[in-house]
Amino acid sequence: MATSGSIGLGLIGCGGFGQFCLRAFRRMEGVRLAAAADVVKEAADAVAREFHVPACYSADQLIARGDVGLVHVATPPSSHYGLVMAVLAAGKHCLCEKPLAVTVAQAEEMLAAARGGRRIVPVNFVLRYNAATEAVKAIIGSGLLGLPLSARLTNCASDTKLMATHWFWDKGVSGGIFIEHGVHFFDLYGYWFGRGKVISAHAERRDGTGMEDRVTCVVQHDGGTIASHYHGFDQLNLLDRTDHRLVFEMGDIRVDGWIPLVLEVDAAVDEKGADGLARLLPGSRMEVRAEYGDDGVAEGRGKRRTVSRRVKLTYAPQHDKEAAYASGVRDLLADQVACIRDPAHRRRITEDNGLASLQMACAAAELAEASAKPAPAGTASKHGRQ
Repeated sequence: MATSGSIGLGLIGCGGFGQFCLRAFRRMEGVRLAAAADVVKEAADAVAREFHVPACYSADQLIARGDVGLVHVATPPSSHYGLVMAVLAAGKHCLCEKPLAVTVAQAEEMLAAARGGRRIVPVNFVLRYNAATEAVKAIIGSGLLGLPLSARLTNCASDTKLMATHWFWDKGVSGGIFIEHGVHFFDLYGYWFGRGKVISAHAERRDGTGMEDRVTCVVQHDGGTIASHYHGFDQLNLLDRTDHRLVFEMGDIRVDGWIPLVLEVDAAVDEKGADGLARLLPGSRMEVRAEYGDDGVAEGRGKRRTVSRRVKLTYAPQHDKEAAYASGVRDLLADQVACIRDPAHRRRITEDNGLASLQMACAAAELAEASAKPAPAGTASKHGRQ
C-alpha cells in the first residue's frame, strides 16, 4: 500500500560521511531531516547545529523518536548488526552504510527481520547511481562490443588519514579490506557481469605490522567474465586513484575514478556499431583512429564480423566528484523512499545486493586468510622444500 507525506530521517553516526549525506539529503523532496545521534556529544551537537535538528547521544534515543521513520546507519561495520536490528525491531526502515554486516550469518538474520516486519534495509551502494557506470551497463547489454571477457579493478586508496590506531585496521571492527571496502566493487561487477564466485584471493601485511593493507582476488562471473580486484590502502592522499579496465571481444572500456567521471571506449566496429555507441554515450567525443573500408572483415574467437573502423569515444557526463557523489546518494535515497511509499516500486538496490556482495567479500577474506597460513610441518612445497 502506498504512503504519502515526508519521511523523517535520523542519522546515527555523525562522522564526515554521515554529514556529507545529510548535506545531500537536506534539499530532497519527501525527506525531512529529523534528528542526529552520536555517542560523542560534541559530534552530535555540531551536526544538530548545522542541520537544525535535535541531537541524540545514543542510538536508542534516536530510534525511539516518533518523528523518525527511516534511520541512516553510518557507523563502523561491526556495529551495523546491533543497530539495524534495533531499528527494525522499532518498526522503522533503515539505510545502512557498507557493509551490511561483518558476517553472512548476521546479514541473513537482518534480512529475515526486515522481511518479517515489511521494512527495507538496503546498503548505500552509490556506484549503481552514476552516469558512467550506467553507461557501462548499457554497453554490455547492447552487445555492440561483443561479450565482456575480463575486467580489472585497480583501487589505490590513500591511508593518509588512517593512523595505525584507526578502527579500519582492526578486522574485528572493520572486517578487513574485502568486507569494509571491497563490497562496493563486488556489487558493481555483479551488476555489470552477473553473479560471481571468488576463485582465489590473497592479502599482504605492511612490513613490521599486523596491518593488512593490500588484498587481491579473482572472480569468475556466470556470464564467463573473469575479474581481478586489487585494493591497496597505501597511497599518499595526492595519489588516491581508482580505475577499471573491461576487455570485450571487440574492444575495451576504461572507467576512471572511485566516483567515476570519465569513460573511454576503444573499439573496432562497423558504422552501425559506432552510431550505436554514440547514442548510448550522448555528448561523447568520438575519434576515428583507423578506417578499414565498409567491407572490412575481422575474425576473433572463431567469429567473423564486419569492421569498418576503429573508434575511441570519451564520455564525461559529470565533471565534479563531490557533485556526482552527492547526486548518487540522493538518487539512491529517492529510489528507496519510492519503495517505502509504494512497495511495488522496483529498486535498483535491494537487500539481496547487500547480502550477495558480503557473501563474496567473506569468501575472499576466508581464501586470503587460508593462503596466508604456513604449511603444516613436514609438508613439502611445490619446489620440494619444507
